[in-house]
Amino acid sequence: MKIKLVTFLFLMCAFVMHGQEEQSLGVLESDTTWLKEIIKFPIGFAPEINYAGYEDLRFAKQWRAQDHDDFWCYMFVWHIEGIQKLSAKDLEKQMGFYYDGLMKAVNKKKDFEVPETTVLFVKTNDANSDFIGKIRVYDAFNSEAMMTLNIKVKTYLCDTSQTTNILVELSPLDFDQAIWKRFKAIKLKDTACMH
Repeated sequence: MKIKLVTFLFLMCAFVMHGQEEQSLGVLESDTTWLKEIIKFPIGFAPEINYAGYEDLRFAKQWRAQDHDDFWCYMFVWHIEGIQKLSAKDLEKQMGFYYDGLMKAVNKKKDFEVPETTVLFVKTNDANSDFIGKIRVYDAFNSEAMMTLNIKVKTYLCDTSQTTNILVELSPLDFDQAIWKRFKAIKLKDTACMH
């Protein structure tokens, strides 16, 4: 009986500690109008992206509603080890791996070959983004059709912690639409370079 009790207590402590560790992860601050998810690297659906760290995501609450302005509007940060100075070509390759893997993992159609993702980035001189671009991707979540997403990427290099935060914002809406202002309400934590 004592062994069972000790084992139970040990498992409960491990579960609570794991939950606290998961909650402490994250470099983004947002209010409750955004859904949150954390995914650790290596990402199961995109093992070709060879980073250590995690992805911190924020989804607009109606991101899956095809008739809503929030449709497919979300952002994420790859908080990764090492200083990563990325080119447009690096990002194109990584986003291709990411979305090809994600859509194949989510696809529910038997014997259907998910179309390949195409990505194009250009370097900017904008203070709010290092790169802007477009992604042509198959939407396995909702419409089961090809769609085009507009994308902005900003990279933050953290010399003190030797980490990199790659901030990515995505939406099918043009850059002059309200969602891009809403993204600005989500901030990197002051401690983002201390992890």
